[in-house]
Amino acid sequence: MKTRFLGFSAITVLVLGGLLLSSTRAAQNANSPKPAPDTQATPRLTDGHPDFGGFWGGGGDEDAAPATTSTGPQNLGNHDLTRTADGSILFLYLGADGYEGPIPLKANQPPYKPEYMAKVKAIADTKYGGTTSLDPQMECKPLGIPRASVGNMQIVQTTKTMAIMYEAAPGPVFRLIYTDGRQHPKDLDTSYFGHSIGHWEGDALVVDTVGLNDETWLGGDVRGADKFTSIHSDKEHVVEHWIRNGNRITYEATIDDPVMFTKPWVIAPRHAHLAADDDYIQPQMCTPNDKDHLVRPTATDQFKCVWCNPGTLYGDSSDKLTGGGK
Repeated sequence: MKTRFLGFSAITVLVLGGLLLSSTRAAQNANSPKPAPDTQATPRLTDGHPDFGGFWGGGGDEDAAPATTSTGPQNLGNHDLTRTADGSILFLYLGADGYEGPIPLKANQPPYKPEYMAKVKAIADTKYGGTTSLDPQMECKPLGIPRASVGNMQIVQTTKTMAIMYEAAPGPVFRLIYTDGRQHPKDLDTSYFGHSIGHWEGDALVVDTVGLNDETWLGGDVRGADKFTSIHSDKEHVVEHWIRNGNRITYEATIDDPVMFTKPWVIAPRHAHLAADDDYIQPQMCTPNDKDHLVRPTATDQFKCVWCNPGTLYGDSSDKLTGGGK
C-alpha cells in the first residue's frame, strides 16, 4: 500500500520534507505510467464542455527549462523532482542557498503598495528554513485562492457545479464552483475560499471568486519562491482560467486587491496531471502542534542553507560551509 506522506506537521513537512519525501511518493510513483497529455483526448460533459473530473496531482511549473547536463542533476519537469546522474530521485532540493539568504525581490511579485510591502518584508524577516510561525497554515487554516490552486485533488464535475476536494491544503478541504449561471450573492459573508461562479469561454472555464477573507496568504508565484508573497485584504478578487488538455490541467489566475495592490497581479501558469489509474485521494489531517517550536532568526542565529555538503551534487559554497546547515 503506497503512502503519500503529506500529513501536515509544521516542522516535518515544511522544514525537513524537502529531503525526506524522496523515499516515499517520488520513489513509488517515479515509474508509474502516466498518459502523455498531448496525445489523450479531452473527456467532455454531456453539454460538450471539458470534464475536469478525476484525481490530479501537481502544482509545479513543468514549463520551466529543464536543467540538464551530462553529469549533473536533471530537472524532471517539476520544481519538486530532480533525477541525479546515478538515477536517484531527489525531492524539492533548492540548492545550498535553500530558501533564505540575500534573495532579491522576485520578478513577478504582487505589486504591493509601499505601506503593505513594508509589512510583507517584516513577515519575510521572520522566516527560518523556509517557513514562519506567522503563516496561517500553521494554524491549519485553509490555503485559500490562489495558494491552493492545483495540487493533489479530486474533482467531481457536473454541468452545474465543479467540486474540488483537496487532499491537504493544509488539511482536507473542499471548494465549489457554480456553473449554472447564478451570480454572486449580494450579502455575501467572507470565507477561506469565497464564492466562485464559472462560465465557459471556448474550452476554458473562467472562474470569478469574491468574498475571500483576509486570513489566508497568497503563496509564492512558484514553489519555494514566496519570500515577499503573503498577505491580502478581504477585498481580494480572483479570476481564474482552468484549461484541460488531455490529461493535463493548466491553471492561470489574475488577482486584484484594491486595498493592498497598485495593479492586478498575474501569476505564472501552474499545472496538474491526471494521476495513475491506481492512485486515489488520501485526505491528510492537519495538526498545528509544532507551531510554538518553530525557530525565528535572531542577530546571532541566521539560517544558512538547507543542505551543506562540500564536493557533492548538493553544492559547495564556501561562505555557506562555515556555520551553515543549522
